Amino acid sequence: MSSKQADLIGERINSGSITFAQFVIITIGFILNCIDGFDVVAISVAAPAISQDWNISPVEVGYILSATLIGMTLGAMFLAPLSDQYGRRKIVLFSVFLTAISMIATGFIDRSVELMIAVRVIAGFGIGAIFASAATFGSEFTPERYKNLAVTVIISGYPFGAMIVGPVAAVVLPAFGWQMLFIFGGIATMVIFIGTWFLLPESVQYLQNCDMATDQKLRAINKVLLRIKHDPIEQLPETIDPEPVSAANVKSLLSPDLKRTTIKLWIIFFMGFMGIYFIIAWIPSLFVGSGWTMSEGIYALTVFNLGAIFGTTSIGLITTRYTMKWPIGLFFAATAILMVYLTMTKPTELMMLYVMIFVIGLFLNGAFSAMYAVAARLYRSAIRSTGIGWCAGLGRTGAIVAPILAGYLVAQSFDMYSLFAVFAVPVILAALLIITIKV
Repeated sequence: MSSKQADLIGERINSGSITFAQFVIITIGFILNCIDGFDVVAISVAAPAISQDWNISPVEVGYILSATLIGMTLGAMFLAPLSDQYGRRKIVLFSVFLTAISMIATGFIDRSVELMIAVRVIAGFGIGAIFASAATFGSEFTPERYKNLAVTVIISGYPFGAMIVGPVAAVVLPAFGWQMLFIFGGIATMVIFIGTWFLLPESVQYLQNCDMATDQKLRAINKVLLRIKHDPIEQLPETIDPEPVSAANVKSLLSPDLKRTTIKLWIIFFMGFMGIYFIIAWIPSLFVGSGWTMSEGIYALTVFNLGAIFGTTSIGLITTRYTMKWPIGLFFAATAILMVYLTMTKPTELMMLYVMIFVIGLFLNGAFSAMYAVAARLYRSAIRSTGIGWCAGLGRTGAIVAPILAGYLVAQSFDMYSLFAVFAVPVILAALLIITIKV
């Protein structure tokens, strides 16, 4: 069978423009990542209130902030890759349901750091799988020329959800307390779970490689193709990845042809996560510690995430026309320069701080979101969720380290401006490394 015949399903997806049904699927991915952004930033925004309410130290706050990230690491590395074995749809639905229950449970925890850490780990487990899986099915349902844009748009759901937290928290926290922020988020997530159940089909690329009888597989693939308004196929093409890949089989990512690239990706994701989660986890608390009000700190985080939305969208458009590594490298480098500049100038005027944080959010999140599109392109379908999951999972250890490291540095009297210089270092390393990857 010719390679053209073997890739018949890919041609069905890649031909023509994006249909309304495909747009709905991309929108689902965007909304699912909004859940992630809302939950992770909600704990950051609530951290000063929890610290005051429970009378706990900055180090304990750092561990609470990192708990979700630990769960996200585990979810990305071990739950998301199961979608390569059991299907994208099943894992996404389970992850959304788990996240909803955990968010609601967070609102009912009373003065127990240990229980809070445990529940936040569970919530992160679902969030980590959603984040990796959404990028995977978004890539697989999008025509080739729009893949970079689709993945970055889906990833932009994360900062959009994070941005929503600020205005919501400004209303909810003073009137109802930090607990209602999570209960509200959990209920909204359960509604999204119901919508996803009805609207999200299974990936045809997964169906092509899954262990199913030939006639059943053909019917399942054609059902999805018709649903997204593409012509059905008359016979099942030859499997592009003939050897089934076990879930979370990291050896498949370290094969001779992928090993060097995989290790580089892991390092870049680690460095990028460090820079982003330092800001996400600590900006509200650092603003309060620098003499600003809680509301001003919350809006600083909102501004950062607003910049992220512009950054992820703009780099998505840029990478439809240019080689991906150069825009990503320039965005990372610009971020590091701005962070050092902020340290050196120490602006004390609030609007200037907001402008600086907005631009940092634009470049840093823009560069980082495009890394998911890089991973989606570099890994073939049968190991795509595993590849993206391990990039996000191992990389997210940087997100775990960042809040804890910042907590210890704050305890050693580092101020907000000095911390920006510290976390500019991993960002510039990411800039130097991405330009060495062929993509």
